[in-house]
Amino acid sequence: MPTVLLVLVIVAGAIYIITNLEKSDEPMRAAAAVPVAATPTVPKTVTPTQPAWLRVSHKSYRGLGPVDARCDLPDTSNTEQGLRALALCLDRMWTETLAKVGVTYVKPEVRLVRTQEEAACASLSVEWGGIYCYGANVVNVMIADGEPPPWFVLAHEYAHHAQFVGAITDRWMTRPRDDEITRRSELQASCLAAVTLRTVLPDELELVRKTYTSYIGLEAEPGKAEGVATYMRTHGSWAHTVAWMKRGERNGTVASCDTWGAPARQVS
Repeated sequence: MPTVLLVLVIVAGAIYIITNLEKSDEPMRAAAAVPVAATPTVPKTVTPTQPAWLRVSHKSYRGLGPVDARCDLPDTSNTEQGLRALALCLDRMWTETLAKVGVTYVKPEVRLVRTQEEAACASLSVEWGGIYCYGANVVNVMIADGEPPPWFVLAHEYAHHAQFVGAITDRWMTRPRDDEITRRSELQASCLAAVTLRTVLPDELELVRKTYTSYIGLEAEPGKAEGVATYMRTHGSWAHTVAWMKRGERNGTVASCDTWGAPARQVS
């Protein structure tokens, strides 16, 4: 995978998700306009106007054990076949996990694309490797002939789907959209991706961690400084990304990826 693609692999996805959330239905906009306390509490009653992802607090996942991340993949040298097989495994993992807290999982559409125009949603002005289309429930992953399958990208975008379908993001998402909200969401998605890949593709996780670790302290290449700065603002530092990935891989639980309850110093 080219360095610039890895660096900006999911920048556009974060930008699109937050932008699209702001353009969603009226209940969503109404909720976003209401200030929420720094440590929100779950309402005792649920009104019909509440978005579905407000109906279950992230705290409801505290009793869950490790996600059953077993998966038998076919020949992973075939990019499309391998990614499709992993997508089926991720569907099973999230279906079983969310069912334990009473949430019915809805499978996303998966698009493996070779051009940005093929994606269900995309900013053509920003390079990206994966995008999750909130509302449309479409996971888009860029693939290229001769390049390794982007396993981590697929798992990361699936994690975004689980965040919204399963209410894992809790009431934080009612706050006005800003870089902090985006960072917490993106760091959690990377952590959850590690949760789901920890026993399936541990070598892939190690490769991604090593790559991110190698970026720590490096200056951006000429012409790429703005893109890298955007990534850092919306996805968090390389060090924090690696730390959350390690936590997800080590513990294997949704609760271990609670970036929403983490202090700011851990999600900067």
